[in-house]
Amino acid sequence: MGLSNASASNRAIILAALAIVSAILSNFAWLPLVFLNPLLPGIFFGTVLSLAIWLWVSRHPFKLGYILLATAVAWVGAKITAEHVFGSIQQMLVEIAPSGTTFPTINFMLAVSGVLGGLVGSTTLTFGLSLVCKEFGALENWARVVMPGTALGFLLELAEKDDKLGGLHVGSLLPLFLAWQVTVAAVIGYCIVPRTGDCKHVSQ
Repeated sequence: MGLSNASASNRAIILAALAIVSAILSNFAWLPLVFLNPLLPGIFFGTVLSLAIWLWVSRHPFKLGYILLATAVAWVGAKITAEHVFGSIQQMLVEIAPSGTTFPTINFMLAVSGVLGGLVGSTTLTFGLSLVCKEFGALENWARVVMPGTALGFLLELAEKDDKLGGLHVGSLLPLFLAWQVTVAAVIGYCIVPRTGDCKHVSQ
């Protein structure tokens, strides 16, 4: 049996393995492609999801391009949300600080920003998928993607370089990319209903 007939668990494993490559590229393939920097993680992960659509849902070029675009939009939305939340928290701290004092800091600002960014990104991605894969319109499958996608945004905290929490900060986005992309890819692979399956799916 070929990849198109892979079981749910095998689909999850295949996409998780591809997401590992995507996560590594998302973290390290920035400098050679400076002009695409803000979009690269979305493009890499979108390529993984487009391959999933090609293998198990539809080989229509429009749908493949749409998933790639939807994933890039989800990534940009998550990034903008996290940056906005972080900036808002900073501004709030500045406003409540006593006059003449130094800028106050609190722990887990990045974690909070990452969780909200993860919520926006995973929700946008799932909505995009639901327009191509009807199974992602179901609340159960929606939650399977959005819940871990939101919770794993906490790992943005690890990107902090100044370690004030005893080894928590590693100054890298790689743990976030690995955990988020691999988990979400595995869930999507498991939930997709292949066109050869018995359940309803979007036709080619």
